[in-house]
Amino acid sequence: MPKFAANIGWLAQEVPMLERFQLVRDLGFAAVECPISVYDEEASAMGDAAKAAGVEFVLFNSPPGSGDDSYGIAGLKGREAEFQDTIGTAIDYANELGSTYLHVLSGWQSGDWDREEGFATFIDNLKWACPVLAEAGLVALTEPINWHARPGYLVGTTAEGQRVVDAVKSAGHDNIGIQYDFHNAQIMEGDLARTFEKHLPDIRHVQIAGNPGRLPPDEGEINYPFVFDLCDRLGFDGWLGLEYAAHDKTQPGATKASLKWATAYGLG
Repeated sequence: MPKFAANIGWLAQEVPMLERFQLVRDLGFAAVECPISVYDEEASAMGDAAKAAGVEFVLFNSPPGSGDDSYGIAGLKGREAEFQDTIGTAIDYANELGSTYLHVLSGWQSGDWDREEGFATFIDNLKWACPVLAEAGLVALTEPINWHARPGYLVGTTAEGQRVVDAVKSAGHDNIGIQYDFHNAQIMEGDLARTFEKHLPDIRHVQIAGNPGRLPPDEGEINYPFVFDLCDRLGFDGWLGLEYAAHDKTQPGATKASLKWATAYGLG
């Protein structure tokens, strides 16, 4: 049976961030994840809220970097020192949160840019970061993100994510893996079952949402009952993060209403 983690950056928006841990715990979740909004609160406050609610904090994103439109700088040449600072910040948060996985944002640039240079920079930065993260008990993940949501994002397909992972592993680092988002993969490449199975040895964490839009998973074009069975059949035993927004997301009861599909899994 799949294990579901609530993404408290997307779900539970009917209450303030620090109250979301208890809200999702009351709905049956044993684990949470969070994108860059994790940095909206102090690390100690987030850690205390997770502990008070009794939920495991399994994953969060690296800081996005400076700039209003920044969404990661690990692949941006010339910003290596800033990247290293963001890893220090992430480790400070991980120490409070007790998280296992850090999604390292590869970054993007508007207009034309040398993507090969971007991949080389990203790989070099991860080769530096992985031993530092290992000392903190963290595994670095790269997530392919669709270009409709983030035009020009460096890592867009699972094959590109695998390229990065293989290069970093070849340097002797094994705390590296793929964060596979079925929503992003459907937009960028499709062929979900074969792609997931092919890359499963390096997939450490999964995220789901309906498509088009980031809908509840019982809406849209992706057959999630099949996906859940696929994960079980292939022996994936990691977390499936629910990275979607409920309808009327800020209204009381919105998150519970979005979990009608999940009652069979003890949620809602």
